[in-house]
Amino acid sequence: MARALIAANGDWPFSFNLQEKRVDYDTIIALDGAANRLMTFDILPDVVVGDLDSIDSSVLQHCRTNGATIVHSPDQNRSDVSKGLEWVHQNYPQAQVDIVGVEIGRYDHYLAALSALFEVQSSARICMNGWSAQRVQPIETNVHVTPGSIVSLIPFGAVSGVTLEGCQYPLSNEVMTSGTRGISNKAIESTITVSAQSGDLLLLFES
Repeated sequence: MARALIAANGDWPFSFNLQEKRVDYDTIIALDGAANRLMTFDILPDVVVGDLDSIDSSVLQHCRTNGATIVHSPDQNRSDVSKGLEWVHQNYPQAQVDIVGVEIGRYDHYLAALSALFEVQSSARICMNGWSAQRVQPIETNVHVTPGSIVSLIPFGAVSGVTLEGCQYPLSNEVMTSGTRGISNKAIESTITVSAQSGDLLLLFES
């Protein structure tokens, strides 16, 4: 399965060393100004996506000259994370996708990155400092975690058919609604299994 990295223009997790991890990814997508940072590490993105208002003109020209795909998307009604996820979905629909760089000190941007997972119906994982987040899918999904780590399920509206295994408080075909019921569960296995038949459900866990 192909692996893709979407790099947004915020802080990367402290433990994320792209120079070491570059070989793990088949495709790197830079969201606008994130290409500037990639180039400081001499990493040429395969794709640059966004309204291109944050990328340095010299970096943009370098990317063009060296074969990067430039996707100019000026739509101000969608975030760059959403645009990047849409591009991956259209071009690598089966890819395993990681996202870094969503932490920029603005809570609206942070929440928008999480919301983009539902906007695009994406299975991507957002990697943050000490935490990961992903959309819970209708099919059972195995997620590798550290036993003893915090696992939270956060519903956006009504969610039905929620199943969770491998945690201190398992769930079986449950209905969840917006609230705090799914917060601060604890993993008791190294792999948890989670699914939701319908609705928007976010899995947030220590990583």
